[in-house]
Amino acid sequence: MGYDKDKMQIPDSLQKFTKELPGRFAAGEFVDDRSDRVGYELEGFNKSLKKQWTFWKKAGVTTAAIAASFMLFVGSGFVSPTMAKVVSKIPPLSSIFNSPEQDLSERLTQALKKEGYPVKQVNEFVGGKNEGIIITLDAPEKQYQQIENDVIKIGHDMVKSKEFKGTRIEDYYVKVRPHREPSEEWKQEQAEIEKETAEVFQIVQAALEPFDYQNSVGYMEGKVELEIPSIEKQEKVDQIKKAVEDALAANGREHVEVKLRKFDLAKREHYARWSDAVSGIGHEFMTYKKYKVSGVGYKSKDGFMTIFITMKLKSTDKEAVAHATDLHTMAVEFIKSDEIWPKVKQDPYKIVIMTKDKKEFNTEEKQFN
Repeated sequence: MGYDKDKMQIPDSLQKFTKELPGRFAAGEFVDDRSDRVGYELEGFNKSLKKQWTFWKKAGVTTAAIAASFMLFVGSGFVSPTMAKVVSKIPPLSSIFNSPEQDLSERLTQALKKEGYPVKQVNEFVGGKNEGIIITLDAPEKQYQQIENDVIKIGHDMVKSKEFKGTRIEDYYVKVRPHREPSEEWKQEQAEIEKETAEVFQIVQAALEPFDYQNSVGYMEGKVELEIPSIEKQEKVDQIKKAVEDALAANGREHVEVKLRKFDLAKREHYARWSDAVSGIGHEFMTYKKYKVSGVGYKSKDGFMTIFITMKLKSTDKEAVAHATDLHTMAVEFIKSDEIWPKVKQDPYKIVIMTKDKKEFNTEEKQFN
C-alpha cells in the first residue's frame, strides 16, 4: 500500500504566510497541485500574490489562531521513559520553542546593522533543493561594491556557526543584492490596485454582514471569491451570492464576477487540530540533518489522519529499517505526548514512513513493501 504524493497535504509556514494566506490554507486545507510547496519566503510570495489574489481578508476569524505551520511551532518538546531505547541512536524530539532558525533573519539583520551596514531586509528561502538567505542592501553602487563581500562573509559566519552545526542551516547559500526602488509607474499601479481592493472589500463586507459570514473573501481583478461550507443550505448560498452581486452592481461594479468555493468544514477542522503535531514533527525532522528526512506532510480522509515522513535513504540502505523504526517511534511518542494528544482529540491516525525510492515501511513486519 502506498500513497499519492500529489495529494499529500503540506503545512506551510505560519510565520511567513499567516498575514497573506486565505483561511483555507491557514487551516491546512491545501489544494493538490501545491503539495510540493513547502516554504516560500515572504517577499517572493508577496510578489506572486500581487499577480493573483490582491487581498485575502478574514471575516471575524483570526487566521493565526488556526494556521497550519511548518517551520514555526510555539511549544515544547517531550521526553518520555519509552524513548530511552531510541535516545542512544537518535536523541528525542528536542524543545522546539528554542528553535535556532526561528529568528535567523532578524538576528542577521541586527548583526549587520550593528556593524553599520545599510540592510534593507534579510529573507530566508526554504523548501526545494536550494535553501538560503538573501540580504538586500540599500546603498549606492560604489558603496555596495565595497561592502558586498564583507556582508556575505558575516552571513556565512552566522550560518556556519556552532549554533547551527548539524542543521540544514549550515548548508544555506548566502547572497547579497542591491535594493532597487520600484518605478513611479509601478507604485502608481500598486496604489490603484490597493484602492480598488479596499473599495471592493468594503462593498462585499457590508453585503455579507447580515449573513454572519465567517469565512475568507478573495478578490482579483474582475472576480470576488467567497468560501462556503459544503454543509450550508443552498437557499442561503444563493442569497449570499445575490446580495454580493447586487451590492457590487449598485456601486458600479456589475462587471465583477462572484465565484463560490465550497469547502469541507469537518476536514478543515481536522487539519487545524493536527497542525501543531505535524508542525512539531516536520520542524524537528526537517531542521536537523541527523534525521535524514526530506519531507513531512499530512492528509485527512474520512476523519482519519495520515502523516507522511519521507527519508533521504533508499530501502536498500543497510540502516534504512532501523532508521525508519526510530522515526516512527519518535513521531508516535510526540503525538501521544501530554502537549499534543489532547489537541488532536485522540483522532485515529497512522504514520507512513517512505524511502527515497518510494518504498513504504511496514512498522509491524519491520520491512519495506
